[in-house]
Amino acid sequence: MHCGRFQTKIVLALFLLVLAAPPARPAEGTAGQILGGTLDAPVRIEVFSDFECPSCRSLYLDVMRRVLVEYSSQNKVCLIYHEFPLNIHQYSWPAARYAEAAARLGRDQLLKVYDTLFMDQAYWSENGNLEASVSKALTRAEMQKLKKIMQDPGIDAAVQKGVQLATQNRIKSTPTWYIFSGQRLLQKVESRLTYVALKQYLDSILK
Repeated sequence: MHCGRFQTKIVLALFLLVLAAPPARPAEGTAGQILGGTLDAPVRIEVFSDFECPSCRSLYLDVMRRVLVEYSSQNKVCLIYHEFPLNIHQYSWPAARYAEAAARLGRDQLLKVYDTLFMDQAYWSENGNLEASVSKALTRAEMQKLKKIMQDPGIDAAVQKGVQLATQNRIKSTPTWYIFSGQRLLQKVESRLTYVALKQYLDSILK
Protein backbone atom coordinates (compact mmCIF):
# COMPACT_ATOMS: atom_id res chain seq x y z
CA MET A 1 0.00 0.00 0.00
CA HIS A 2 2.72 2.46 0.98
CA CYS A 3 4.80 1.36 -2.02
CA GLY A 4 1.87 2.10 -4.39
CA ARG A 5 1.41 5.57 -2.94
CA PHE A 6 5.12 6.24 -3.20
CA GLN A 7 5.17 5.15 -6.85
CA THR A 8 2.18 7.38 -7.59
CA LYS A 9 4.00 10.38 -6.13
CA ILE A 10 7.07 9.58 -8.22
CA VAL A 11 5.02 9.34 -11.43
CA LEU A 12 3.32 12.67 -10.73
CA ALA A 13 6.63 14.28 -9.90
CA LEU A 14 8.17 13.03 -13.14
CA PHE A 15 5.18 14.33 -15.04
CA LEU A 16 5.51 17.77 -13.53
CA LEU A 17 9.20 17.89 -14.41
CA VAL A 18 8.47 17.78 -18.15
CA LEU A 19 5.87 20.54 -18.01
CA ALA A 20 6.68 24.01 -19.25
CA ALA A 21 5.11 27.24 -18.04
CA PRO A 22 1.85 27.73 -19.99
CA PRO A 23 1.68 30.53 -22.55
CA ALA A 24 -1.49 32.12 -23.90
CA ARG A 25 -4.14 29.44 -24.27
CA PRO A 26 -5.16 28.18 -27.72
CA ALA A 27 -8.32 29.85 -28.94
CA GLU A 28 -11.32 27.55 -28.87
CA GLY A 29 -13.26 26.81 -32.01
CA THR A 30 -10.77 28.33 -34.46
CA ALA A 31 -9.15 25.11 -35.63
CA GLY A 32 -8.65 21.48 -34.81
CA GLN A 33 -10.56 18.23 -34.87
CA ILE A 34 -12.35 16.73 -31.89
CA LEU A 35 -11.20 13.11 -31.86
CA GLY A 36 -13.17 12.15 -28.75
CA GLY A 37 -15.45 13.58 -26.10
CA THR A 38 -17.21 16.93 -26.26
CA LEU A 39 -16.27 20.48 -25.31
CA ASP A 40 -18.24 20.23 -22.06
CA ALA A 41 -16.00 17.40 -20.76
CA PRO A 42 -14.33 18.27 -17.43
CA VAL A 43 -10.84 17.99 -18.98
CA ARG A 44 -9.72 19.03 -22.44
CA ILE A 45 -6.44 18.10 -24.14
CA GLU A 46 -5.36 20.03 -27.23
CA VAL A 47 -2.46 18.62 -29.25
CA PHE A 48 -0.45 20.38 -31.96
CA SER A 49 0.84 17.54 -34.09
CA ASP A 50 2.69 16.71 -37.30
CA PHE A 51 1.95 13.36 -39.01
CA GLU A 52 5.58 12.99 -40.10
CA CYS A 53 6.96 13.61 -36.60
CA PRO A 54 8.12 10.36 -34.90
CA SER A 55 7.41 11.73 -31.42
CA CYS A 56 3.88 12.69 -32.52
CA ARG A 57 3.43 9.14 -33.76
CA SER A 58 4.41 7.70 -30.38
CA LEU A 59 2.22 10.15 -28.49
CA TYR A 60 -0.83 9.34 -30.56
CA LEU A 61 -0.44 5.56 -30.86
CA ASP A 62 0.86 4.84 -27.36
CA VAL A 63 -0.90 7.49 -25.28
CA MET A 64 -3.76 9.38 -26.90
CA ARG A 65 -5.52 6.35 -28.34
CA ARG A 66 -5.75 5.01 -24.80
CA VAL A 67 -7.08 8.36 -23.62
CA LEU A 68 -9.80 8.06 -26.26
CA VAL A 69 -10.79 4.59 -25.04
CA GLU A 70 -10.56 5.11 -21.29
CA TYR A 71 -11.54 8.76 -20.89
CA SER A 72 -13.07 10.29 -24.01
CA SER A 73 -15.52 7.41 -24.40
CA GLN A 74 -16.97 8.45 -21.02
CA ASN A 75 -16.71 12.16 -21.89
CA LYS A 76 -14.18 12.73 -19.15
CA VAL A 77 -11.65 14.14 -21.61
CA CYS A 78 -12.24 16.04 -24.83
CA LEU A 79 -9.29 15.35 -27.14
CA ILE A 80 -8.62 17.92 -29.86
CA TYR A 81 -5.89 17.66 -32.48
CA HIS A 82 -4.54 20.69 -34.35
CA GLU A 83 -2.66 20.19 -37.59
CA PHE A 84 0.80 21.74 -37.37
CA PRO A 85 2.87 20.42 -40.32
CA LEU A 86 6.48 21.52 -39.95
CA ASN A 87 8.48 22.86 -42.88
CA ILE A 88 11.23 20.31 -42.25
CA HIS A 89 8.89 17.48 -43.27
CA GLN A 90 8.19 17.03 -46.96
CA TYR A 91 4.87 15.20 -46.72
CA SER A 92 3.37 16.44 -43.47
CA TRP A 93 1.18 19.08 -45.14
CA PRO A 94 -0.35 16.61 -47.64
CA ALA A 95 -0.96 14.22 -44.73
CA ALA A 96 -2.71 16.98 -42.79
CA ARG A 97 -4.92 17.61 -45.83
CA TYR A 98 -6.05 13.99 -45.80
CA ALA A 99 -6.94 14.27 -42.13
CA GLU A 100 -8.90 17.49 -42.61
CA ALA A 101 -10.80 15.97 -45.50
CA ALA A 102 -11.52 12.78 -43.53
CA ALA A 103 -13.06 14.87 -40.77
CA ARG A 104 -15.79 15.87 -43.20
CA LEU A 105 -16.70 12.22 -43.65
CA GLY A 106 -17.25 11.71 -39.91
CA ARG A 107 -15.40 11.05 -36.69
CA ASP A 108 -15.13 7.29 -37.28
CA GLN A 109 -13.46 7.85 -40.63
CA LEU A 110 -11.24 10.57 -39.16
CA LEU A 111 -9.94 8.24 -36.46
CA LYS A 112 -9.25 5.49 -38.99
CA VAL A 113 -7.24 7.92 -41.11
CA TYR A 114 -5.31 9.15 -38.06
CA ASP A 115 -4.52 5.56 -37.15
CA THR A 116 -3.27 4.57 -40.57
CA LEU A 117 -1.28 7.76 -41.19
CA PHE A 118 0.64 7.33 -37.96
CA MET A 119 1.03 3.56 -38.25
CA ASP A 120 2.28 3.83 -41.85
CA GLN A 121 4.51 6.84 -41.17
CA ALA A 122 7.73 5.01 -42.07
CA TYR A 123 6.24 4.01 -45.44
CA TRP A 124 4.70 7.20 -46.81
CA SER A 125 7.33 9.52 -45.33
CA GLU A 126 9.83 7.84 -47.67
CA ASN A 127 7.84 7.79 -50.89
CA GLY A 128 4.97 10.25 -50.36
CA ASN A 129 2.35 7.64 -51.28
CA LEU A 130 -0.22 8.80 -48.76
CA GLU A 131 -3.14 7.60 -50.84
CA ALA A 132 -2.03 3.98 -50.52
CA SER A 133 -2.09 4.24 -46.74
CA VAL A 134 -5.34 6.19 -46.46
CA SER A 135 -7.14 3.86 -48.85
CA LYS A 136 -6.52 0.99 -46.42
CA ALA A 137 -8.54 2.81 -43.77
CA LEU A 138 -11.59 3.69 -45.87
CA THR A 139 -14.06 1.91 -48.10
CA ARG A 140 -13.87 2.49 -51.83
CA ALA A 141 -16.92 4.75 -51.69
CA GLU A 142 -15.47 6.74 -48.80
CA MET A 143 -12.18 7.13 -50.64
CA GLN A 144 -13.97 8.50 -53.68
CA LYS A 145 -15.77 11.03 -51.50
CA LEU A 146 -12.50 11.94 -49.81
CA LYS A 147 -10.81 12.72 -53.13
CA LYS A 148 -13.64 15.09 -54.06
CA ILE A 149 -13.49 16.79 -50.68
CA MET A 150 -9.75 17.34 -51.04
CA GLN A 151 -10.38 19.48 -54.11
CA ASP A 152 -12.04 22.07 -51.88
CA PRO A 153 -9.68 25.04 -51.19
CA GLY A 154 -11.13 25.06 -47.68
CA ILE A 155 -9.01 22.02 -46.84
CA ASP A 156 -5.77 23.97 -47.15
CA ALA A 157 -7.38 26.85 -45.27
CA ALA A 158 -8.24 24.50 -42.40
CA VAL A 159 -4.65 23.26 -42.18
CA GLN A 160 -3.42 26.84 -42.28
CA LYS A 161 -5.64 27.72 -39.30
CA GLY A 162 -3.79 25.16 -37.23
CA VAL A 163 -0.45 26.64 -38.29
CA GLN A 164 -1.65 30.15 -37.48
CA LEU A 165 -2.89 29.07 -34.06
CA ALA A 166 0.45 27.43 -33.34
CA THR A 167 2.27 30.59 -34.42
CA GLN A 168 0.06 32.76 -32.20
CA ASN A 169 0.97 30.58 -29.24
CA ARG A 170 4.67 30.58 -30.15
CA ILE A 171 4.76 26.83 -30.67
CA LYS A 172 7.89 25.74 -32.50
CA SER A 173 8.03 21.99 -32.04
CA THR A 174 5.79 18.95 -32.09
CA PRO A 175 4.18 17.44 -30.21
CA THR A 176 3.14 20.38 -28.07
CA TRP A 177 -0.04 19.94 -26.07
CA TYR A 178 -2.18 21.63 -23.47
CA ILE A 179 -4.31 20.33 -20.62
CA PHE A 180 -7.37 22.30 -19.52
CA SER A 181 -9.82 21.81 -16.67
CA GLY A 182 -12.99 23.57 -17.70
CA GLN A 183 -11.87 26.98 -18.90
CA ARG A 184 -8.64 26.93 -16.87
CA LEU A 185 -5.35 26.17 -18.54
CA LEU A 186 -3.42 23.76 -16.32
CA GLN A 187 -0.30 22.82 -18.22
CA LYS A 188 1.62 22.95 -21.46
CA VAL A 189 3.65 19.85 -22.36
CA GLU A 190 6.45 19.92 -24.92
CA SER A 191 7.38 16.27 -25.06
CA ARG A 192 6.15 12.72 -25.22
CA LEU A 193 4.81 11.20 -22.03
CA THR A 194 3.98 7.68 -20.91
CA TYR A 195 0.33 6.80 -20.60
CA VAL A 196 0.85 5.74 -16.97
CA ALA A 197 2.11 9.20 -16.04
CA LEU A 198 -0.69 10.97 -17.90
CA LYS A 199 -3.31 8.68 -16.38
CA GLN A 200 -2.07 9.50 -12.87
CA TYR A 201 -2.28 13.19 -13.67
CA LEU A 202 -5.75 12.98 -15.23
CA ASP A 203 -7.11 10.96 -12.34
CA SER A 204 -5.78 13.54 -9.89
CA ILE A 205 -7.82 16.19 -11.73
CA LEU A 206 -10.98 14.15 -12.21
CA LYS A 207 -11.36 12.69 -8.71
